[in-house]
Amino acid sequence: MKTEPLQSKPISLFLAFLPLIVMAALVGVLNLWMGIDLKFVLVLSSIVAGIVAIANGTTLKTLLDDFAENVKKAFPAILILIAIGGIVGTWMYSGTVPYLIYYGLKFIHPDFVLVSAFVVTAIVSTFTGTSWGSAATAGVAFMGIGFSFDLPLEMVAGAVISGAVLGDKVSPISDTTNICATASGVTVYEHIRGMIPNVFIAGVLAIIGFTVLGIFLDPVQGESSSVTELLNQLDSIYTLNISMLIPPAIVFIGGYKGYQPVVIMIASSLAAILIGMFSNDFTLLQGSQAMVSGFETSMISEVTYLSEAVTNTLSRGMTLIQGSEVVVSGDLVLSETLNTLLNRGGFDGMMTGAVLYCILAIAFGSFLESSGALGRIMNALLGGVRSKFGLITTAFGAGATLNGVSGNAMFSILTVGQLFRPSFKDRGVPPTVLSRSMENSMTLLESLLPWHVTAIYMSATLGVTTFAYAPFALFNMIGIVLFFVLVGRDLKRKKY
Repeated sequence: MKTEPLQSKPISLFLAFLPLIVMAALVGVLNLWMGIDLKFVLVLSSIVAGIVAIANGTTLKTLLDDFAENVKKAFPAILILIAIGGIVGTWMYSGTVPYLIYYGLKFIHPDFVLVSAFVVTAIVSTFTGTSWGSAATAGVAFMGIGFSFDLPLEMVAGAVISGAVLGDKVSPISDTTNICATASGVTVYEHIRGMIPNVFIAGVLAIIGFTVLGIFLDPVQGESSSVTELLNQLDSIYTLNISMLIPPAIVFIGGYKGYQPVVIMIASSLAAILIGMFSNDFTLLQGSQAMVSGFETSMISEVTYLSEAVTNTLSRGMTLIQGSEVVVSGDLVLSETLNTLLNRGGFDGMMTGAVLYCILAIAFGSFLESSGALGRIMNALLGGVRSKFGLITTAFGAGATLNGVSGNAMFSILTVGQLFRPSFKDRGVPPTVLSRSMENSMTLLESLLPWHVTAIYMSATLGVTTFAYAPFALFNMIGIVLFFVLVGRDLKRKKY
């Protein structure tokens, strides 16, 4: 709750936009041109937003109180970020992700990795209702497969994010899908039915696009020596078995049942630790380290009775061949490829990466809200509306702007719904069009904005920068264009 007035005087339109203009300039100069970390850009942008707010009459106490309140609101999402770090680390430890990579390398043709990543991630996201969870599970596995086949990882990440967003949009258990329906005054199934044409056409075009991209790439073939070497190395570390699918099953079933995401993720991580102990003879200490600090192949200090083929991947002078088996003492020397694949995850990595990004993004959005800049921008957007198409376009722009600035989709959806719902009703535009406008402006765009918490999370989880994967998020970009095309068609046919 606000304890003080947001500002002592109305903020000018120039001052309202100034922090956004400065941030855009800083991203271009400092981040893109000079390579300076985006976190530093967010710090400077937040300082500018804070100075503008104070110059306009907002007190420092109000700024800090509102910032603390917004962090409190975002805390459930922050907990999910941290829990996903634990999932990634423990799933590497248990062999869950290596199991998926292993059989993906065996059975998925390199030409169809991109389209498979899109379709499988979409299915997982639909049933779990979370784009974040599907990217951290199926997405991470496909990143490993793509890396092993020497595919451009930005393309694989684009396919994963496209699938994750598609599933999240049509899942009846997705939080954004339900909030969009509620804020527009329709049922969740009315909202989903309204999105079907857009989602179906964009999905088909994305499948075609990823298929064509995959065919024209020149990946490492499945039987190449590098892939065979990687398969042998995975065999040397893990006793791969079907029990390694229990952790993702917990997430999948728990999400479908609607249980709390953090509880599901912690349960999955603990199950993964048990599986790693019993299947791979790892220790509880190593399991705890994987969950907290991330999995490291350096945890593996001794491996015995490897197949003779594996000796090709070990440093010379470490093996003693006994018949058809090899006794290996000392540290297992793995290829750089496998180290890159497996060394990841943990609470710590998320805390210093995605969580810190999230807090900085919240600070920027919170200072803009406290100064009254967000309200001023929203009113300016509404002021020039003259037609139904203009109203729909403005609702889309308002949602994109508010979500991009605040980094909070829930707050943005509820605000835009409250602001535009009367106007849609007065002009005879169905509320399902408002719900589609909000959904598309939020879910399709947020993973393409480098400073948004969703993009920060996707980048941290998949290991590819937002600017690198954005051109290959085909579903997102096609969906945005298609939304306006379909709205224009419906208006031309006088459907509303």
